[in-house]
Amino acid sequence: MNIRAVTFSAAAAAAALILTGCCSTAYDCKFNVGKPSAKIDVCRTNAKVKIDGVLDEKEWAGATVHNIQPAYVFKDKKVIPPKTFANINLKNRRVEPYQGGTVRLMYDDKYLYIGAILEDSDVIQYGTVDQSHFYLSGDLVEMFLKPVNAPSYWECYGTPNSKKTSLFFTNRRYPLDPSKSVLMDGMIVAAKVNGTLNNYKDKDKGWSIEVAIPRANLAKTGRPFNPGEPWTILIARYNYNYGSVESNPHFSTYPELPVVNYHHLEYYADVNWK
Repeated sequence: MNIRAVTFSAAAAAAALILTGCCSTAYDCKFNVGKPSAKIDVCRTNAKVKIDGVLDEKEWAGATVHNIQPAYVFKDKKVIPPKTFANINLKNRRVEPYQGGTVRLMYDDKYLYIGAILEDSDVIQYGTVDQSHFYLSGDLVEMFLKPVNAPSYWECYGTPNSKKTSLFFTNRRYPLDPSKSVLMDGMIVAAKVNGTLNNYKDKDKGWSIEVAIPRANLAKTGRPFNPGEPWTILIARYNYNYGSVESNPHFSTYPELPVVNYHHLEYYADVNWK
């Protein structure tokens, strides 16, 4: 069971619930101690999956569709300058139109497959060399894969120009060990842009991506990626847009996070093997 990270003890939270009968804020209701973790379905497939960036209906027919959600923006309007607060609505959400997306996960004897379809009016990625920090150079999807019973985890990237990165964390408190963070052998990434890449003068419709991650390499964490084994997953996105008035790219994830920090391991979704 995951224990939610909060600024007060579980005992204090329980006492507060007894006194009030309910959570005091929308934030507490969504992310409080005792809230069950989200689930993410990873479905068995017997189909031959062609990694070409196009989520063919026959290949992905048995996969559950999960909606990617904006990261929660929890701010007190009393301490935010008016010009900044103008871009945040009363539910602590940015009022700028959200460009959504969906993600699906499947597995077979060899691979974990991750597929995403993303709305995007300005598809951009200037990075061209695998194993780069692509979140600094444009749009991407990040995949975090962590076993419940081990501190190590993988962080993998896929970009709209079909580039890839994989980073291995001994645990989140350790710096990256360059000798252990070489590109994952056998990882495959392919993307398809519905529009034009790196042209802010026109309007795109979006992009899609397929990723195949060898299950054998996930065992580097110390636990096998096998049905029944408890794992957690976060799918995250950076979305840069030329017309945005925000100071940062748009951040979104499945499952929803309480803050924009993709290393909040306690909030990853529990894998539901299907």
